[in-house]
Amino acid sequence: MRKYLPMLPDPRGFARRETLALLGAGAGGLLLSGLVPRGAAVAQAPARGRKFVFAYFEGGWDLLLGLDPRDPAATNPAQHQIDPGYDQLDGAFRGRGVQKRGALAFGPAVPPALLAHAQDLSIVNGITMDTAAHEVGRRYFITGRFPRGLAAVGSSTPAEIVAQLGEAAPIAHLSARVEAYATGLPPYASALSVNGLGDLMVALKPIAQLDPNVRAAVEAFQDGSPGCEGTRMDRDGLAAAMGRSVTKSREYLKAQLGSLFDVARTDPEMSALRTLYGIAGPAPAAPEVLALVAGQALKNDVCQCVSVGLARDLDTHANWAQDQAPRQERGWNALGALISDLKNTRSKRDPARSVFEETTILAWSEFGRTPLFNTIRGRDHFLGNSALVAGAGLRRGVTVGRSAAVGMMPVETDLATGQGIDSPTDAERASGVEMLTPRHVLATLLASAGLDHTYLRAPPIKALLPG
Repeated sequence: MRKYLPMLPDPRGFARRETLALLGAGAGGLLLSGLVPRGAAVAQAPARGRKFVFAYFEGGWDLLLGLDPRDPAATNPAQHQIDPGYDQLDGAFRGRGVQKRGALAFGPAVPPALLAHAQDLSIVNGITMDTAAHEVGRRYFITGRFPRGLAAVGSSTPAEIVAQLGEAAPIAHLSARVEAYATGLPPYASALSVNGLGDLMVALKPIAQLDPNVRAAVEAFQDGSPGCEGTRMDRDGLAAAMGRSVTKSREYLKAQLGSLFDVARTDPEMSALRTLYGIAGPAPAAPEVLALVAGQALKNDVCQCVSVGLARDLDTHANWAQDQAPRQERGWNALGALISDLKNTRSKRDPARSVFEETTILAWSEFGRTPLFNTIRGRDHFLGNSALVAGAGLRRGVTVGRSAAVGMMPVETDLATGQGIDSPTDAERASGVEMLTPRHVLATLLASAGLDHTYLRAPPIKALLPG
């Protein structure tokens, strides 16, 4: 049975923006979710300073352009049932081809900004998704549990992480353009969910200035006893959860966190960050802006976990040659800038190391795309997938798993060595050869921080863990 650290005072719940506006406390409560706490037991959690990034590439990425490329000169579409299609790409993409960095290989959509960190990255190939539906694949990778129909099962992995580590930051889990769930977990494990920087600033900055005496009176009212009628109305816990959200929103405002994310600041620090992330103008939901938000949240100990959408509209059933590579590249550029930012910043806990060295990163999508083109020169949904991992607690510069030489379907992987095995024997399966799934990847991330992963019912990939 998993154990969770006890709730800190004033955990997050859910409140309507209108309620907070009337109280002059900000509107952060609207962005919070998760009302039913799971029974908590005291435990000493490991890796208390660990941070996590979950970078989502929305729509289903083309693995041939990203993490599982093929050499066109050695690939015959009729024979291998794989068509890289690199000759159809525009500009710089066409000339990149397969980009090898040590034991890693990247496709033409991966830009220099990410390749510069190749020695600190690892790739997981040969992941089977068992679905070609966007909602199912997305929620499977978010929770590590296969959905029931289209409905998510269980909680987001960041919520599970926060529940085990305990609340150690003002916003334990920030989720920007990524679904988040916290089913049966302590309220503090719920995400602050935003669609862009605008939503975040609504939660962190006051929407009205109140006279100090009026503010004190309002807060005293908020903190007061609800009385008999209030208690009667709170039988389902909703009123108490709204009250906790109001209190948490007040904490956000008092901490004055909003200035950390004000990309319009003109000081040298923010100007340098805009240059690093490639932010040219106001676009509050742009991948570059969201990556900067993630960096600021982690560097300043505002968040323990950040889920962030870094690429979108990758569902290229048509216009593949024009759309897939640039959209995927934009996400990789944002991730490369984020890694650079974390590497360039000293940890507040241990100045001898960078924030990157205390952060574990996962880049993922809901599935891959077919290795052959459809009749309109696009690629459809595919059961195979890959993921990129980096940072604290993981081996670097390794590739584990692989897809088949014909058709690119996932093959089984030796969890200890990371080698793909086409036709394993029963003895090999008994010794740890399995088909990789999102559960294995997420179990590996949890294991890298010494956290419980048994609920996923899949072992970690030992080949990605040091020692």
